[in-house]
Amino acid sequence: MRLPSLLREAAKTAWATKVPSALILLLVTVMCAATLATVGRTAAAEAQLYERLDSAGARVLTVTEPSHDSHELINPSTIAMTAGLSSTERALGTITAIDVVNGAVGEGGERVPAWGVYGDLEQVAVLESGRWPQPGEALVSAEGMERLNLDAPTGWVAPTSVDAAEDWAVVGTFRPRPPFGDYAAGIIYPLSEEAAVTTLHVVLHDANLAGAAQSAVLQLLDPPAPDHLTVQSPLSMAQLQEELTGDFTTFGRTMLLGVLAGGAFLVAIVVLADVLVRRKDLGRRRALGASRGVIIALVVLRTAIPAMAGAAAGITAGVAAARAFDAYPPWDFAAGTAVLAVLAACVSAVLPAVYAATRDPVAVLRTP
Repeated sequence: MRLPSLLREAAKTAWATKVPSALILLLVTVMCAATLATVGRTAAAEAQLYERLDSAGARVLTVTEPSHDSHELINPSTIAMTAGLSSTERALGTITAIDVVNGAVGEGGERVPAWGVYGDLEQVAVLESGRWPQPGEALVSAEGMERLNLDAPTGWVAPTSVDAAEDWAVVGTFRPRPPFGDYAAGIIYPLSEEAAVTTLHVVLHDANLAGAAQSAVLQLLDPPAPDHLTVQSPLSMAQLQEELTGDFTTFGRTMLLGVLAGGAFLVAIVVLADVLVRRKDLGRRRALGASRGVIIALVVLRTAIPAMAGAAAGITAGVAAARAFDAYPPWDFAAGTAVLAVLAACVSAVLPAVYAATRDPVAVLRTP
């Protein structure tokens, strides 16, 4: 029997035996819905956790050199070499923040922090108005404008430290890019190449590269002593990410296998009962010349048709249930669940189909 004819015959049989078909549809629907409502929520939580752990804030390697040190290990050359590493997304240098006040108000004004940045300011901020600053100029955040009592991004700010004599003209506003959210509290200004940079910020492409990146950066800086530099590394975050991902994966696989195995077992019982009820019909087909392979294919396809309908219904119900708990299973996980549920139903139908195909058709037809 050709495949199109076999498919038509399986569809007619599935429609004719409505009770077994409805039971298979219901079982597959429950399998898919239960998987998405439980394992799907776990997969969604895993994806959300991975996204948070892989955010820019979790991928920052920070190296600080003592401000009183004369080695100047963090300099334009080492910053440029760090930026060229394959593991680096962005690299820039900063100095310790100082307090500034509105220059027109003077010492009595409210203080806000000012960060000096060596490197491309576009790596730390998004320009919202005005223009990028030149040496002697600065950008102010919305919060900084409010605290400095600036009606517009104009005017100038003055440092409160007696050691810093430089003032900065405000030429625009900015919004900080992750992971430099702290800069939203004040102003940023560009540093010249002669400035003594004390901190190196390295934003990595992936937190899992933290170990190799830390070793590479320390080799570039070549500190005179192991404890000369202070390093804040996302290495522990990467290890935590790996452990949590492994736990989520193990839990999800175990639950998924349990749901699929339980559903497949029930589908096998339904198919076996259907085969026993329809044994004369199957025996008649064998007596008329249908091969054992055709009988097996007919039983399996007759199971697959309501299983596919159940998978579609189960995915719809499961996604709706998961969204009710603010968990959105990944689309590829939902599609994979549907495929696995249909495959489990088809595999569970194989043994009953083999049983039906190996019965003696004469003996089956003689059975009252």
